[in-house]
Amino acid sequence: MIAKVRGATILGVEGFLIDIEVDISRGLPGFEIVGLPDVAVRESRQRVRAAMNNSGFGFPLQRLTVNLAPADLRKSGPAFDLAIALGIMAACGTLEADLLEGVLVLGELSLDGSVRGVAGVLPMLLAAAEAGVPRALVPADNEEEAALVDQIEVGIVRHLVDAAAMLEGRSKFITPRPRDFDLETAVNSDLSEVRGQLTAKRALEIAAAGRHSLLLMGPPGCGKTLLARCLPGILPPLSFAEALEVAQIYSVAQGGRTPLRLSRSRPFRSPHHSSTVAGLIGGGANPEPGEITLAHHGVLFLDEVGEFRRTVLDVLRQPLEDGRVSLVRHGYSITYPARCQLILAANPCPCGFLGSSVKDCLCTGGELASYRRRLSGPLLDRIDLQVWMDGLQAHEFYSSAEPSAVVRERVMKAWEYLKAVDQGEAAIEVSKGAQGVLARAVEKFKLSARAVTRIQRVARTIAVLEGSREIDAHHLAEALTYRLSL
Repeated sequence: MIAKVRGATILGVEGFLIDIEVDISRGLPGFEIVGLPDVAVRESRQRVRAAMNNSGFGFPLQRLTVNLAPADLRKSGPAFDLAIALGIMAACGTLEADLLEGVLVLGELSLDGSVRGVAGVLPMLLAAAEAGVPRALVPADNEEEAALVDQIEVGIVRHLVDAAAMLEGRSKFITPRPRDFDLETAVNSDLSEVRGQLTAKRALEIAAAGRHSLLLMGPPGCGKTLLARCLPGILPPLSFAEALEVAQIYSVAQGGRTPLRLSRSRPFRSPHHSSTVAGLIGGGANPEPGEITLAHHGVLFLDEVGEFRRTVLDVLRQPLEDGRVSLVRHGYSITYPARCQLILAANPCPCGFLGSSVKDCLCTGGELASYRRRLSGPLLDRIDLQVWMDGLQAHEFYSSAEPSAVVRERVMKAWEYLKAVDQGEAAIEVSKGAQGVLARAVEKFKLSARAVTRIQRVARTIAVLEGSREIDAHHLAEALTYRLSL
């Protein structure tokens, strides 16, 4: 007899529905899974057999063949365990096969029949909802994620026995009530905590308003890291659609280990300088999203960027341009979203005091050359704002500063107008004076076409922040100072 049940797998950060077919036939007892399963899926044979025996259902002593279709799509992870077990029960008559129609089944089985949480439940449920699947069985560990998808009736299961009872009508499926969208945003640091550094604060506000990349360079202790951690606090909160995208990514990355809820806070990721290429952009034998994807719709902060390997930094160039990471693994093209804001912080040299007014630099010429080679020209050309931060003077320790909430209001107004400009609903003109300033700068500094485009974008942001609908000469001059200051 053949039984069919719906499962799902993850490719990148998207869910794909899988048809699971179970056939029981005569012959020597055996259990085979076909359809490009990975090691975790093949190991499910032992988990399913033990779980069924220990739950009181028994395991059929016949020839079992489980097919995961489509056969040309590689399946990974333990999320098929519960579906395979229920399919076997339906094939051998323990469970009516009709009860599995229109039900997506997700969950890993323990040897005692308990159901464990799995990675990627949110994108898999969204894929099922889009395909019109009306019901789903979901592990209790993933209940928070299931509550985010209100188009499907969900059965929360803790044990294989619970799953059978729910399908037979002894327990009820529920329609999840959408959780309240968190209106508060977490703030790592506040701009009022940063003393002095008016130029760097101005650059941070411009970066936030125009979603520009930013390089902060200066001696140790001048406030680079603290200033970068203030950025999420002045960015507008996530929209519902953006928050759902971010939640899908973390659903895959966290593997069901921690509760997942929608938040309006923008992600802030700060990987260590020992990070590998796979750790930064994703990949590996079993591909997982990297730090640049985990920072999607948020901030990727690389502190002590001069300590990162150049090969690691250079792989950021294409994702920063495209807003996505494209990888090929096992013959499949995997795409991860990566539309984030890049913030870099660096010391000017290995000792940290080159160009400082506080202390003399002790580095040799060779050390300086080696250090500077870490940041390639093509990567620096993609950094919109580059700012020098010097050590604080004594009187600056007691200076007052605007709080993040005040700056955020200006940034949100700028976002609204720039969005209208991008959609063609508003316009910003360029004055003749600004055109002349830019032409002279191109001739004098031999700026690349990319640099000119980015300078114009920064000047546009500066004009919008000031409430101007025209890019004037002083807007462009300020944009040039952020490009040529280092």
